[in-house]
Amino acid sequence: MLKTRIVSALTLAATAASMALPMAASAAVVDTQSISPGDLIRGQAQSSVYYFAPDGKRYVFPNEKTYFTWYKDFSGVKTISDKRLSALPLGRSNVTYRPGVKMLKITSDPRTYAVDRSGVLRLVTSMQLAETLYGLNWKNKIDDVPDAFFSNYRIGTEISNSQEYVPADVQTATANIMQDKGFDDTIATVSIGDVATGFVPLTMTVKKGVTVTWVNRDITDHGIQATGFGVDKIAPDGTYTYKFTTTGSFEYTDPIHSSMKATINVVP
Repeated sequence: MLKTRIVSALTLAATAASMALPMAASAAVVDTQSISPGDLIRGQAQSSVYYFAPDGKRYVFPNEKTYFTWYKDFSGVKTISDKRLSALPLGRSNVTYRPGVKMLKITSDPRTYAVDRSGVLRLVTSMQLAETLYGLNWKNKIDDVPDAFFSNYRIGTEISNSQEYVPADVQTATANIMQDKGFDDTIATVSIGDVATGFVPLTMTVKKGVTVTWVNRDITDHGIQATGFGVDKIAPDGTYTYKFTTTGSFEYTDPIHSSMKATINVVP
């Protein structure tokens, strides 16, 4: 049964998430640029590309086919040090195909699925329907997906007619990964690493009204010190939250470890 395969494939998800995108290796090595929710990031030593989400986690593109349903090239990928990258926890799922672009089928199952929002797969019930949805060359619109990758998808209702699913409309409704995964764009997260790692991101740009949460991922105490906000101590695994209601550039430091500095830029 397909659902059984999906559950069992969860054990392979970590392996799938480690797959590299070799073409991304041309990204510039810059460790001080602004990294904000919605950006594409990678480390220096390996070429896997991640989506940096508002929850402060990184979500991997499991392969190039998935990546190119969202982006045309790797020019927007930002490179940070491997140490800073490792301070960002992995999301529990991978990035999935952009809805409406391709149909998918699992390598061990002949059935074909259209991709809907949030990684929902909807069975295309006939070849005639597939042709109606994707044209005469519909077979070229099908990608075979390894069993392990199916752990990132879930099965939804089947498509019985062309009125129930219009690829162009579905694609328009999910213009970016933020929309597809249903991330909250009113929040942002900064990870606090050790003294050598510092704050990740070092510089982040958010919109006015966004609530930023600092998460201490180190084994020792840290703090936040800035004009108008801050906290003396954040214990390991602890958090501090502040809502930015005015625009400007806000520099802050760690009062316990003064060498740690970072900036939040708030725009309208």
